[in-house]
Amino acid sequence: MPPLRLSRDRLPLLALLAASAALFTWQLSNSGLANAYYSAAVQAGAQSWKAMFFGSLDASNALTVDKPPLSLWPMILMTKLFGLSPWSVLLPQALEGVMAVALLYGCVHRTTRRAWPAVLAGVLFALTPVTVLMFRYNNPDALLTTLLLFSAYSTLRACESRRPTAWLVLAGSMIGLGFLTKMLAALLVLPALALSYLIFAQAPLMKRFAQVLAGALATLFAGGWWVAVVELWPASSRPWIGGSPVNSVLQLALGYNGVARITGSNQSNPENSGLRATNIARIGRTNLLTEVTWFVPAALILAGLAWYLSQYHPARRNIRAALLLWFIWIGVTATTFAAMAGIFHSYYTVVLAPAFAALVGIGAWLVAEYQWLKAVRYTGGLALALTSALAVSILLLTGRHDWAVAALVCTLGIVALVILHLGQRNPVAAYAAIAAVLVAPALSCLATISAPHTGANPMAGAGRGARTSQIEVWTNGFLQGETGGYRPVSSTVLERLRVADQHYRWSAGALGARSASAYQLSLGRPVLAIGGYKGDDPVPTLDEFIQLTESHQLHWFIPGGTLGASGRQIQDWVISNFTPIAVDGVRLYEVG
Repeated sequence: MPPLRLSRDRLPLLALLAASAALFTWQLSNSGLANAYYSAAVQAGAQSWKAMFFGSLDASNALTVDKPPLSLWPMILMTKLFGLSPWSVLLPQALEGVMAVALLYGCVHRTTRRAWPAVLAGVLFALTPVTVLMFRYNNPDALLTTLLLFSAYSTLRACESRRPTAWLVLAGSMIGLGFLTKMLAALLVLPALALSYLIFAQAPLMKRFAQVLAGALATLFAGGWWVAVVELWPASSRPWIGGSPVNSVLQLALGYNGVARITGSNQSNPENSGLRATNIARIGRTNLLTEVTWFVPAALILAGLAWYLSQYHPARRNIRAALLLWFIWIGVTATTFAAMAGIFHSYYTVVLAPAFAALVGIGAWLVAEYQWLKAVRYTGGLALALTSALAVSILLLTGRHDWAVAALVCTLGIVALVILHLGQRNPVAAYAAIAAVLVAPALSCLATISAPHTGANPMAGAGRGARTSQIEVWTNGFLQGETGGYRPVSSTVLERLRVADQHYRWSAGALGARSASAYQLSLGRPVLAIGGYKGDDPVPTLDEFIQLTESHQLHWFIPGGTLGASGRQIQDWVISNFTPIAVDGVRLYEVG
């Protein structure tokens, strides 16, 4: 048997992946069960295959979470194997992060045919703070980013392949699976994929259109099969589609998770519909600065320079296909984020991180290839200077007055600029430039790892973690701590709620998904989330709730939480007809 040998390209890749795995798993249990809303759905799916398929919030299948279930499935399978814990919930996202780094490496390596630019892109991506945050968290954005990178890799392969249809079908399938992860958010990269192939592929133009159509059909099939099953399934025997006022996945995709995100209208509650200001002002917020903007100057300047230099390179077509793909990726996605007047969280920008990193990797490679040109050295120096200046500015603007770090960044940048100006082919310049660019975001990543993160809106960077009182700590089989600002779950309350609860379909009903999730995770039994995530879902109605109590399907009612129209009616009815039981400062109503 011949000895196993690692090629010069594979060894850096393995080192990159090992470092990424360490970064994404170090102190992974810091955040407990992180976003309790999705963790409750994971718990439910581990108890019921039906809940797993639909993405139900509880194992008795009252209603689903407000996203498709694909991102939940890896966590559910891990939980079925190893039980519910922070590691079983968060490790799938860490593994998806390692895969995402590998895919980005593959994208850049196919463009440059060199290992070091691909490694550089992978390092920049992995050390973007929002990347570290989301690949250690249980929101859908981790899987979404990985699937979109898979589609980008497949498209770049198609551009240079003599048989591209299979690659385009694979790319389209990944977009379809992205739709089953976060709905229309997956479609933002479609213009980048389609245009880069249509313009730079080798096939005749009409054949390119036919091949892109094949990819589009793959997207429709991969993303539509689950939607079709749910829409055709009798509504009376499946859970309510959370976030949809009319119990429809299609309406959820086009409404709450679609048009409403742009217009700001609340499609789940028409009474609260209306237009708000666009999101342009949010793009400059300090938490966005700390999360994703670190490499923007280098990415944009080097992308422009790379486009110009590629005209002299033998691989001009492949280089420009990649540059166009990543640039349109950024343009469409960032413009959409800026135009959003509806719900927006800064962690959405994780999908921009691989594009910025790829442009820097490709641009740095071409700068190295043509560094004998003075204009190239000066432009590369400008990118370095502006990126270093941005890093220092972020440190100061966000209240991180790390003068020693700022001084180090400036010193490293100056050293690199001086060597570049002298025109010497010295590796010290490259090392100093990379260090100047990476020191500040790397420290931000360490701060992100060290701090626990909980709830629906985690943020990366120093000082962005959850308050101590909000930390969900996994202790003795149940959670103790606040979820979304709610009262800590008391062991005394839990013991009272557990009395005879095995005879009921739901142990309790709580107002809103955040409160219900906290109790469900603690009890290990289904808890009815009245009104769904935002309290706006019309489930159950007052008449349905009364029927549940009379048929002894629901045992306890827990007041307080997220009140919608239905929840307010239910709470008023309960208070009027039942006597509260005070347990450790919490009012409980035994309604069944």
